[in-house]
Amino acid sequence: MNASVSAEILILVPLALALLWRLPGLAPVRQAFLIRRPALSLAPGERILTEIRPDPRVLGILALFLLAVTMAAALAEQLVFGAGPAVAYLFLAPFLLAWLAHLAQAAGSRWIVTDRRVVTDLGASLPLAEIGRIAVAPARLRLDGQGMQSLRLTGLADAHGAARMIRGLVARRTGQGAGPPSP
Repeated sequence: MNASVSAEILILVPLALALLWRLPGLAPVRQAFLIRRPALSLAPGERILTEIRPDPRVLGILALFLLAVTMAAALAEQLVFGAGPAVAYLFLAPFLLAWLAHLAQAAGSRWIVTDRRVVTDLGASLPLAEIGRIAVAPARLRLDGQGMQSLRLTGLADAHGAARMIRGLVARRTGQGAGPPSP
């Protein structure tokens, strides 16, 4: 017996879920998912040095890469298991949607770097003196603090440049690598 999925189901299920989401009874759930940016409050004498934002072009390239990987995985699924195209994509769709949602969230994120700390757009803060490790990957930057504290930013065009800047600030803040005082 061959598994088959009708194209109508692929269209009607998302529409039904969208209508269900709009029900008045789910208003508290929708409100819980609304993210409001907290106002940035600086300590006395603290200065904003820069703001680091993801590059929309990099995020677009990552989205295209995800689509290409999904298409390749669906093709492999069709060749190996003999699944139809609709079934192959149906199994991969949740993973693709989760990654695309992650990229959409990353598009609206930012870091504000001050002379004392790094603050995310949601209000999480990591003091420069507590940064223990700076991990750099293509288009991604992660700052690890003490314990389990970690900040991640995806979609950076110049992740290495941002890491160098933060390393310099950490070295200046902790006194490591500080050169002779300037005249």
